[in-house]
Amino acid sequence: MSEHSIKPANYDLHLHTYWSYDAHADLQNHFERAKALGVGCIAITEHHVLDSIPDVIAMSSQYPEVRVIPAAELTVTTSVGAVDLLCYGFPSQTASLQPVLDAYHTWQQDFGAATCKGLQALGHDYTDAHRAELLAGYRPSRTIDVQGQTHVSNKIQRSYFVERGFINHIDDYRDLLRAAGEKVVFPLYPAADFVIPSVKELGVVVAIAHPHGYFAQGNRKRMDTLRTECMLDGVECAHQSVPTDFTPIYRQYCEEHGLFSTGGSDSHTNEDVQSKFAMHGGQDAWLKDLLERIEDRVLN
Repeated sequence: MSEHSIKPANYDLHLHTYWSYDAHADLQNHFERAKALGVGCIAITEHHVLDSIPDVIAMSSQYPEVRVIPAAELTVTTSVGAVDLLCYGFPSQTASLQPVLDAYHTWQQDFGAATCKGLQALGHDYTDAHRAELLAGYRPSRTIDVQGQTHVSNKIQRSYFVERGFINHIDDYRDLLRAAGEKVVFPLYPAADFVIPSVKELGVVVAIAHPHGYFAQGNRKRMDTLRTECMLDGVECAHQSVPTDFTPIYRQYCEEHGLFSTGGSDSHTNEDVQSKFAMHGGQDAWLKDLLERIEDRVLN
């Protein structure tokens, strides 16, 4: 199926705003695009934080035609490495989750600091002050006030490293970070067995995001491992990184194990919102299953 043949679904359950460290999209643009396309349900899934939820709640009152699922994308360390999880249906009271949320804020700050230390150990002039300047160049001050000095968007950091001559080409970026990792210890994401039970105690349901790589391209043993270890309730079967011929494979797996299926555009920028919003190719019928699981948590 070509990108041009995909029609907007009636939901987009994987969206980011500038409250995510690597995103630029304005929250209102998501709501405006949903209204324009007749998209009935969205989820703002910030990386590692719930910091945008007060804004989401306030904005949702202005768009009664758009249902909103309070959500986040939390990355956890598993036995096979880091895995992104889409967590849907956060309640209004999340005080019991504060240790987890604090751990993510700390992780973002520590990872950013480790990047600077690793680059300096390799002889490159990349200080915390340089990182702060980069963050201030694309992140609103209110996000920095709440989250502190986080790590920097890879896209922006790559370009900066080329500009400063740390690498010759953006394709050298991963090798540079790998070399930095040999000089310093980069902190791991919070552990799955620390994050997921606390999230699920609140009645939140958990789906694995853009699963094709995590699932080793449909390897059943890997899928079973992560289903158990991450206490999965669902799978993001429709995403730009999931080949269309694998969407039905992952959907069948959901049906076999009583999991819900979801889909999202993973929009990070205002340009993404205009070109990708709800264009993930997921089936409209999938939404009903998810909403039944978190019916009392949906705004509007």
